[in-house]
Amino acid sequence: MAPTDVPAVAGSSRPGSPRRAAALPAGGRFVAQARPRAEPERSGWLGRQPRPVLIALAAATVAFAAGFLGVSKPKDAVALVIAAAGVGLVLLWPIIGAVMLATLVPMTSGLASGFPIPHIRLSELIIGGIGLTLIVFVRRQDAVPWGLLDWVLLAYGLCWAAFGAYSEVTLHEHLVLDQWGTVFGQLQFFLVYRGIRQAVRTSGERRLVVAALLFATIPVTLLALVQKTGVSAVTSFIAKITGGLTPGTGATAGALQRVTGPFGNWAALAGYLLPVLLVLVTMWFAKVEVRRRRWFLVTGILCGLALALTVEQSAIVCLIVSMLILARRYDTDGRLTRWLLLAVAAVAVAVSPVLIERLARELGGGAGTGRVSWVPNTVSFRWSVWTRQYLPAIGARPLTGYGVVLPPSVQWQYPESQYISFLVEGGVPMLLMFGGLAVAMLRGSLQAAKSSDRLERALGLATAASTVSLLVMSSMWPFLSNGGMPQMLWALMAVTVPGVVRADEPSAVLGDRRLFVLSGGLGRVRLGAGAVG
Repeated sequence: MAPTDVPAVAGSSRPGSPRRAAALPAGGRFVAQARPRAEPERSGWLGRQPRPVLIALAAATVAFAAGFLGVSKPKDAVALVIAAAGVGLVLLWPIIGAVMLATLVPMTSGLASGFPIPHIRLSELIIGGIGLTLIVFVRRQDAVPWGLLDWVLLAYGLCWAAFGAYSEVTLHEHLVLDQWGTVFGQLQFFLVYRGIRQAVRTSGERRLVVAALLFATIPVTLLALVQKTGVSAVTSFIAKITGGLTPGTGATAGALQRVTGPFGNWAALAGYLLPVLLVLVTMWFAKVEVRRRRWFLVTGILCGLALALTVEQSAIVCLIVSMLILARRYDTDGRLTRWLLLAVAAVAVAVSPVLIERLARELGGGAGTGRVSWVPNTVSFRWSVWTRQYLPAIGARPLTGYGVVLPPSVQWQYPESQYISFLVEGGVPMLLMFGGLAVAMLRGSLQAAKSSDRLERALGLATAASTVSLLVMSSMWPFLSNGGMPQMLWALMAVTVPGVVRADEPSAVLGDRRLFVLSGGLGRVRLGAGAVG
């Protein structure tokens, strides 16, 4: 047979098409080459199998409820319609839910209960609506197998809730609704982590979520920088949305001005920014390919300035130490370390007046106070509160704690340490449970740090550094029990721990143009593929 007389191959588009025909082997038989199978477009529970009757009933119910609420509570009616629309989008395209959890939850975790919806905390509403939707309505073929961190995180949240409920019964605490929210509050981390993992199944989707998470910090940092100007309207607005600022923030006269952004405390803002800065720095060190490098640079500068203006010493020290360790890992000729030290020096000079004032306040006033002159005021004060109030109370109930209501013997209502908080709320078992959770977090991060993909490896190192920083910083403030850092860290952990990405499939469910519209323009500002290296 002449070479040009190629017979038709079953399934080809035209007779004699060579697209799926192989070369003629010695035996004289043709073998059809398999065309690369196009990956099916990933869609959600509604997108895969339309359910018109169910959609019509749900729409009618929402419309009726919104009309009923609109008469007396228009805000609630608007919130109901927006929530229903959000759930519908997530059921169509789960990746939208992952973007919402990774961006909206951390930045709204500091908002007060009742703003903007009465009696509801916005971040918890997003977690409950979007997170549960992603977990419950995941398609079987898209379900992510449970790993060690999934089980330990769920056990951690249930353990926290169990101790709170046990103390309510045995101590007759008569908790109100907000306090019950605190009892079950630690379960929100599981919903964020598991929900994002269920929605992000390709490396392209992971790049989208990481890019959205990073760029979502821009409005937060801009609000913090504007707050530093001392404009009373800005300070009043932040106090309104957070439920009241900690003394010494914003434009408080006669005190060190420390920015908080959309949080009630500067430490929460510092905890929110630390994992983001570590991700940005590690990506830079690892030379992860990115698009719109200018925006990544702007994001890093804004986050660095905002963190410096919080004057949160523990976060700043952990960031510098982590960056130096990471630089040693990637630095081959010393240039990286020199550039890093130059950048740290530039930021220090820019905020030197604030840092100098902070140091003066920490080390001043030792004479006549009974405090050792070289011990910072914050450490001395915390030690006094712990030894005189908290530790004696913990000793009375070391195995169960007191739940979310402090005992009468504790007059200072802020434990000032995550470890003291665990002991007073759940006793030694709760502290051990947190230790197991920290081990599982480090294990997952270090597994990702061994990946051949640059982005996954950078995320693994960044989350490992963030976890170690959390363990150090928690000795001086309960970061895990507040907004900011835990929500951001768990969103990053969800796209970092191995097992979520199956293969390098098409980059997203929707086209770039539609993603640009639905995710605030971030679809076109995606991270590069993360070449192997």
